Amino acid sequence: MYAKWLKNDNKNAQVKFVPTGGSRLCSEHFSSDMKEEGGQRVILKPFAVPTIFPTSQVMKNEEASTKKASSQDVVEVEKFNCMSDEKSSLVETIVMNEDSVSDEALSLQVVNEEIIAMDCVSMQEVIEKITIEDNVSTPGGKRKYLDETEIDVSASQKRARTTSSSEKGARDHSYCIKSPRRVRRQVDDLVVKLENLQKRLNTSQKKTRRRNKKVSTLTAVVSELREKNLINSDCVTILESTFSGVPKELMKRLVTQKKKKNLGAYPPELRSFALTLKFYSTKAYNYVRKSFDLGLPHVNVIRSWYSSMNGEPGFTKDALTALKAKVLAAKRDNQEVVCALMLDEMAIRKHVEWDGKQFRGYVDLGTGINDDSLPEATDALVFMAVSVNSGWKVPCGYFLVNGLTGEQKANLTKECITKLHEVGVKVVSFTCDGPTSHQAMLKLLGAQLSPDNLQAYFQHPCDPKAKIYIFLDACHMIKLVRNTMSDYKVLKDKDGNTIKWQFVEELHKLQESEGLHLANKLRSAHIKWKPQKMKVNLAAQALSSSVADALEYCEGKLKLPQFQGCGPTVQCIRVFDHLFDVLNSRNPLARNFKAPIRRSNYQYTKRFLDEASEYIRNLKGPDGQSILTSKRKTGFLGFLLCINAVVGLAEDLVNAENPVLKYLLTYKMSQDHLELFFSAVRACGGWNNNPTTRQFVAAYKQLLMRHNIEGGRGNCTPQDDTEILNSVQDQHEINSVPTGISDVAIARRYDLELRQPATDEHDYCDVSNAMELSEYKEAAISYIAGYVVKMVEKKIHCPQCLAVLTTSKESIPDLFVTWKTNGGLKLPSLGLIKICEETEKCVMRMLNVNGGGLPHGAGLSSAIATTVLSAVLQVGSLVR
Repeated sequence: MYAKWLKNDNKNAQVKFVPTGGSRLCSEHFSSDMKEEGGQRVILKPFAVPTIFPTSQVMKNEEASTKKASSQDVVEVEKFNCMSDEKSSLVETIVMNEDSVSDEALSLQVVNEEIIAMDCVSMQEVIEKITIEDNVSTPGGKRKYLDETEIDVSASQKRARTTSSSEKGARDHSYCIKSPRRVRRQVDDLVVKLENLQKRLNTSQKKTRRRNKKVSTLTAVVSELREKNLINSDCVTILESTFSGVPKELMKRLVTQKKKKNLGAYPPELRSFALTLKFYSTKAYNYVRKSFDLGLPHVNVIRSWYSSMNGEPGFTKDALTALKAKVLAAKRDNQEVVCALMLDEMAIRKHVEWDGKQFRGYVDLGTGINDDSLPEATDALVFMAVSVNSGWKVPCGYFLVNGLTGEQKANLTKECITKLHEVGVKVVSFTCDGPTSHQAMLKLLGAQLSPDNLQAYFQHPCDPKAKIYIFLDACHMIKLVRNTMSDYKVLKDKDGNTIKWQFVEELHKLQESEGLHLANKLRSAHIKWKPQKMKVNLAAQALSSSVADALEYCEGKLKLPQFQGCGPTVQCIRVFDHLFDVLNSRNPLARNFKAPIRRSNYQYTKRFLDEASEYIRNLKGPDGQSILTSKRKTGFLGFLLCINAVVGLAEDLVNAENPVLKYLLTYKMSQDHLELFFSAVRACGGWNNNPTTRQFVAAYKQLLMRHNIEGGRGNCTPQDDTEILNSVQDQHEINSVPTGISDVAIARRYDLELRQPATDEHDYCDVSNAMELSEYKEAAISYIAGYVVKMVEKKIHCPQCLAVLTTSKESIPDLFVTWKTNGGLKLPSLGLIKICEETEKCVMRMLNVNGGGLPHGAGLSSAIATTVLSAVLQVGSLVR
């Protein structure tokens, strides 16, 4: 048929016509008997061939009309192409702006891509439907070949559609198309849609940029709070330096808060930031939640965190529970929790008020008695445990008192030591300051404070063989020594040489007059210390080696007359400075007197301490009376107690045959930890030097939560990184495990990890916890593994994954599940059976640690899964 068409078409042609895929033939070349009238369309019969060819004039007229129509359609196509180029540039602009990170922006981008894809399909359809007229007859019988871009859609010509049964015929009659005007209207509609979507995309990008600016510039938030006087300078410093990871957590919270209604537990960084900001200022916290979209928890959520803990007067149960968790975790590593216990009092305001449930402000010893006949509380007596071999501290409890006797304090101390012993904490020291009631307490506990018969320890109330060494806080003692020297003006050493405070005053005068300082921090505040007598740094810097060096230089090198005879004063200052350094060591890498006590330097340190003790015992007052029997003896007696306690404690923990510690940091026994805790209590709500009972209780509970709170400088400054032990978890973890710790920590706590038997018969470092399964248990586990396969099949539908979980009878012929099944049971693979066996071993080890009971709580299942997976991968048991 194609050959017949070609033959008839070229019968009278001067130039041979070679049709292409886009060539068309007018219906006027076919006679009426070859056409079928079908409504508005003309359809050729299957056997139709062209037989009619018009005269030259007719062809000329048709050519003119065809040119006119073609020129109009070419213009329309050019307009169409221009609109397509404009739309493409618009699409490229939108694609290049894909910098938004918000979900809304991403979703709009997906819509744009779909519209672009749809538009490309429409364009392809238009191109496929538009055909090109390749030949138009000329008057000379010649045919004119048109460019492929020219489209013949003359209104005078009729469209035809063939129904040929062959693919060749369909290709030759593919010139039936839709109007380009209709395609242009469709393109116009798409352009309008894209413009609207671009506006939405731009709006979303602006919102995202504003949100990113708020979340990423946490410093700007803190600065604005400071400008509005909503927080103080201490809070500014802490928020800027501590919470560097908060913006990332806030961004995660913002991205997911629209997807999920219940986001679960707050991230630790976000929780810590919220608690800290709320602790310092409720107004600042509310302002941040209202003005910045940071995803912070509501105040009621924070209140629910606090309500989960019982912070009433008495020994804090949550703190003891946290300590027990620490003990269990330490046992996994074959270690002990060694703590230093300390006691101190904080003054509170005498004020009775109603808190909504009861009246607060009366004396409360944790007995539950609430009687208005009781006196109003004036002090809060707080016990705190500080880890000697780790970096945490925790308040054990507090009592609202109004002047307790030494006997009452001794009873409370024994009770606290007993409770710590019950949870497994080893208490090795007890620290307090030196008032009369505390000295009476120490005597009742069993210590001897007589200089001639000094005993710096008492027996453990639960273990008579154990000793608890007594420390009178070195910071308090150095202040008392400074006060004595300043008030007495003159002291005498064992040789009768004069120790004068006047030399320190003369050094200050010299430095002030000269305007330069001889490498010391001596200022007017150190000389006129009484307005700031509680500050430790003023006492320690006045009796420091730098001051002694300056005095020695003025006498020996400068030969200044006002410093002649200052040698004994220099010696006295050096002794107390070195002694204070030994009792305040906090850096494991320090040297000389600031170094921790190790086995290697124990004898050197002990020799100096013995010399310092002898020097103090021989000191006398201006009247020649021994300083240890005078009215100002407390500071010097406290140093003697500390010397004896350090020597005994180092002997037991460091220099013993089986030492508990590699080194001893004596700062762990300092009362600074309690002082910093009190400073943080005063910082609650801004700054309150004299909180009421209700305010103290609220601050105490908040300080046990997970946050970073630092007090002001107060009486002392932080000297190490000791943090308050977290005593309470998120709301999602209440009534679960005692503390929220990692999978590895949980595995150690419950002894989930396998410890292989020692290969060396003299290796006593660890005891194997390997569990052996009996044949009965192995049979039962194989049956349980089949049930596991059944449950997994309900959730997993991957054929390859399910195939790994099952096997055939030939692979496990001796197992109980094979013998039991009649065709309906699932036969587990060897790898799955091994997983179940390892899980059972973990459960057995956990029951041994937990006294036969199975613990519950968040994180436990994850820890078991991690341990089991590690075990089976090590032995390569994941096989079919």
